[in-house]
Formats: sequence, structure tokens, C-alpha cells
Amino acid sequence: MAALDLTRRTIAVIPGTGNIGSRLAFQYAKAGLSVVVGSRDPAKAQKIAAQISKETQSSSVKGLTNAEAAASGDIIFWNPAGPLKDREELLKSLATHLVDKIIVDVTNVLYFFGESEWGRISSTLLNRDSLGVPARWTTAFKATIARFLREDLPDVNNPHTTFVAGDDPEAVATTIALVEIIPGFKGAKAGPLENSRIVELLGPRWLGELDKLNAGGRLSTYWKLGV
Repeated sequence: MAALDLTRRTIAVIPGTGNIGSRLAFQYAKAGLSVVVGSRDPAKAQKIAAQISKETQSSSVKGLTNAEAAASGDIIFWNPAGPLKDREELLKSLATHLVDKIIVDVTNVLYFFGESEWGRISSTLLNRDSLGVPARWTTAFKATIARFLREDLPDVNNPHTTFVAGDDPEAVATTIALVEIIPGFKGAKAGPLENSRIVELLGPRWLGELDKLNAGGRLSTYWKLGV
């Protein structure tokens, strides 16, 4: 099935003010897409949107509340941080705006679990079950360092691969297209959404170990934890 015509769709990043979210919003605005930055604080969203508009010379970037962003977005990049309960409450509060939409989950919650639970669940599966309404979930950027999305874009000849899992073929194709709009990124199919349990294992604990091994803890992966 062909991917959606992205030029006719609005990308909502919820929230879009953190390390990962703001960089994704920047890249999609730079690519000429309509972008909505969501936040609990609309003033903060508007500030980030204005900055992105200036830097990309795009007139198609708006800063809205999370609810407004969810309502106006055709494709949602889901990017909350913080306690699981807070994430679940935010998702449920937006449920009526998310029915049947493509939701690209870039979150990771493995740092909440002990090693014995790794691979048994994923944030994507938890989010899907919490939402309570049908939506077309996919994964992307679950093991992507934030600075790779702007300051240190990967070499286009040696692209950074992000795994896209999902059950809806059109949603998967659309997500891969969105991944590959960003210079130096390549999307790879990772099978059904259940495989997000494996995809998520490439997340923060592993990146944190690399920091310790290679820089004595002095470098930061800019992971989503705490953003």
C-alpha cells in the first residue's frame, strides 16, 4: 500500500518542546511539511514554534496545547517523558482526538523496569492499551540520540537506521517515509507492533553503558529520560 501524501498531512509532535520532539519538529518543518508543536504550556509551544519557523523559514509551524495539537494533527509523534502514570493520563485525555490516526511512538520506558522484565513489554504496547480507542501505532527513533536529529546528522552514505514496527501496512510505509525525509536516516521494517518489545531493548540503558565505557560518563546521549 502506498504511503500517504505527506504534503497534505499535518505532523503533530506531542510534546514538541523537548530534545527529541523539538528536533523532529524542526526537521519536518525544514522539509516543508505542516507541523504542530504541542505542550502542556501553550506559551512554551508557541516560543518553540516561532523559533523553528524563523530557522526553517517555514510559515507552517504552530504552537498549541497538547489537545489542540492532537486534534489538528493527521500523524502524531508521541514523545512524552516522566512517570508512567502521567504519560497514561495525558494519552487518555487526548483519546477522542486520536481515533484511527497514525501514532508514531518514539518513547521508551525500559528504565522503569528490572532486567528480568526486558523484552516482555514496550512503551508502545503500554500506550496502545492505555489509549482505549483504535489507532494505527508504529515505532521510530527509539534508540536515536537527540543530537543526531539536528546537530550531528548522520552521513547520508552511512545512514542511521531506525526500526519501524507496526500492524498497519500504510502506517508503516508512512512512518518509513517520514524517517527518510530526515537526511542521513533510513527506516527499516521490524515486523508487527509486538516486536516493539525487542526494538525498545536498543534504548537508554544500552546507550548509557556506551557513555560510561567510552567517556567515563562525561558524555551524554541526550536520551529522552527526564526531558
